[in-house]
Amino acid sequence: MQWPPQQDEIVFSFGKNGELLINKKGDKKDSFSYMSDPSKPVPFRSEITPVTFTPRAYMTDDQRHASRRPDVLTFQTGVLTEDMTLAGEIQANLEVILKGITDADFIVKVIDVYPDDLKNEEHTPEHVTLAGYQQLVRAETFRGRFRNDFSKPEPFKEGKKTRVNFPLQDVLHTFKKGHRVMIQIHSTWFPYIDRNPQKYIDNIFEATESDFTTGQVTITGASSISVGDNNGIEKQLPKLKQ
Repeated sequence: MQWPPQQDEIVFSFGKNGELLINKKGDKKDSFSYMSDPSKPVPFRSEITPVTFTPRAYMTDDQRHASRRPDVLTFQTGVLTEDMTLAGEIQANLEVILKGITDADFIVKVIDVYPDDLKNEEHTPEHVTLAGYQQLVRAETFRGRFRNDFSKPEPFKEGKKTRVNFPLQDVLHTFKKGHRVMIQIHSTWFPYIDRNPQKYIDNIFEATESDFTTGQVTITGASSISVGDNNGIEKQLPKLKQ
């Protein structure tokens, strides 16, 4: 036994009309944009719950509430004709462009989309509809100011293509035949992640109301999400202060 298991790398890229490509390169000329407004953040759960602690339910929560929002990029594959297992490290390799803001967070989510005709089972909770359910499989957030060095935060330059690379948690999940793979990308996830003012200031905890700025976030077609290839993962991480 070994972890991660030996398997071919799977690379997801982004196509037009919300298409998630499997082992096909996206067109570098393509771009996908959304307006990120920290005053109207994406909620981290589909249900309204008191802010006490992180409920375990969020880890497999339905993401349809997010995929309906204009500030969430949503890409999905066609219906799978056979089972697909993802195993090992997930690496997000994003090429981004910011407009109107000089800082941003990046949330990447891997989601299992159930068939639209799936019936509820005996033990399905009353508030859950399995048909079309968008089950969260893995998610991670990354504060863009630390993209190059965790000890040296830096602002983004507006309009400049910038690489933001970071790992998600390990995964071992099988997407069953008839399901789809979905990836969502957005920049707020409240209250799980504190709000980034998006105007770069040295200490966001000292941000004033005027620092919270709405801006455009663009993800280019040169971006990708890879799974199962651990060679060189460390080289893609920001540096740590020695």
